[in-house]
Amino acid sequence: MKTRSSSSSSSANDESMVSIQNQSTPKKLNIEDTLNSNVIIPMNSLLSLPKQFQCPGCHMLWDGSVTIKERNGLYVQLEFTCDNCKSSTLLYSSPSMPTGRRHEINVRLAIGSTLCGLGRSGVMKLLGALNLPLPVQENKFQEVQEYVLNFVDNAQEQSMTAAVEEAVLEADSARDLTVSGDGAWLTSGHSSLHGIATLCSSTTNPKILDATWCSKKCCKCQGAESLRHVNADLYSTFQSNHECQLNFSGASGTMEKEMVYEVFCQSLLKYNVRYVSYIGDGDAKVHSYLTSHPPYPATRESKTDLDHLYKRSWAIFKHHYSTDNEPMHDWCDVQWCKYLQAKLNGRTYYHNSKSNIPRSCLDMIKPVFHELCSKTSLARVIGGGSQNVNEAFHSLLRTMAPKHRFCSSTILRTALGLSTIIYNDGYDSLEKLFADVFSSVGYFSAECFSRLGTMRKSSALKLAKRRSRTKTKNVATTTTAADISGSESDDGMLLIPNNKDSLDITQDIMALALSDNDTNSDYEPGGDE
Repeated sequence: MKTRSSSSSSSANDESMVSIQNQSTPKKLNIEDTLNSNVIIPMNSLLSLPKQFQCPGCHMLWDGSVTIKERNGLYVQLEFTCDNCKSSTLLYSSPSMPTGRRHEINVRLAIGSTLCGLGRSGVMKLLGALNLPLPVQENKFQEVQEYVLNFVDNAQEQSMTAAVEEAVLEADSARDLTVSGDGAWLTSGHSSLHGIATLCSSTTNPKILDATWCSKKCCKCQGAESLRHVNADLYSTFQSNHECQLNFSGASGTMEKEMVYEVFCQSLLKYNVRYVSYIGDGDAKVHSYLTSHPPYPATRESKTDLDHLYKRSWAIFKHHYSTDNEPMHDWCDVQWCKYLQAKLNGRTYYHNSKSNIPRSCLDMIKPVFHELCSKTSLARVIGGGSQNVNEAFHSLLRTMAPKHRFCSSTILRTALGLSTIIYNDGYDSLEKLFADVFSSVGYFSAECFSRLGTMRKSSALKLAKRRSRTKTKNVATTTTAADISGSESDDGMLLIPNNKDSLDITQDIMALALSDNDTNSDYEPGGDE
């Protein structure tokens, strides 16, 4: 369609576009950049627009009707038909994907739904509230997710390979690495059908080195079960051609050790590295399984002072178990022990304050200390490792695959890949993924990822500053009390090596005495807002 005054209208439109740009963002923009985006326009407003233009067929002021020629999810193709000359013009709401028949807007919706932790029903509610067309049908929605998964898998592998090489470089090019591992079930309880496991580096900037998943259910196999008796040949063809998602048949409680063992076994072939020291929790029997089923000919262990570690752990219990008549602070550290601080300054310390824990309660807790702080248990964690990185990663993963909502293994794998990419390289790394999928990131997509990345870094910086203030507050006291600590002092014994965001056990105790303003933080593990 043509305008009646094309030159003046074009100039006015350019000025209007610049005005809109200046209102939406403070930085100077290129008009072509902002045009690479999507907008929501009411249909009535869109219908009124062509009435201001000349019809290209009869050259009269256009007057006609608009019909929906095709609709596929959020993709809509409109046909504008002139009542006077019956000529028609087509308008589509989204371009097609460069590698197939799918439409870009529907693929973006699939990625966005996973990033937000929404299934198809959740997406339907969102679109319904916005008065937008419903998403594609369930089977088509699953096909789009599988299409996206291929790109996410490739991006995830690139990110993890780079993380491995970073860990090797920090280890002075040694390809024997220390890792922390942990697994998680998709849903709560010991009967989950899906599980994931990850290994993280123990470097200054920990990252995900490898990840795997397992599933006790294949939705496609379950859906095709009805064909078994109706059409045996068709069922056989389906079974031989489809990629089955069922790859685990044991008890859900054994998922973690099996997955971690699998990741260990493939490290040499996949990355040409060995995981020689493993940091894990005590609830999944992974350590004993790796010991009884060694993935390599030999596994080294970190060496340090187990006696000091034992005393530092029991110092927590003895500190709270102390009374005025029976002080038990021999193993405490003056950095956090108020009794030793008072003794150092010549003051009297009274144990009968309201903050003390009654001995009757501590007697109930004592068996737990015996189990977790025995020399046998502590021998597993000498070297000061922790799973904080794994837990932080899990919290990010849960924003995309929440425990309260069941999802298919395809969506789980997509969520695992996206969370790995974001955790390792930040939200900015999604730009490369989007460029691979769509050939163009899109202006507002890039703007969104940039802002999310800035918010993530800001949250991490706030936490680092808060912890730095906590450590600085006690430096003078620690230095003055060096004589009292004597040979019992082992500063940083539990400080987690190669993890700048981690604190030792003494600093955890000090955090109990911080004010509310000091302890409050908007930081969420995993760096996600």
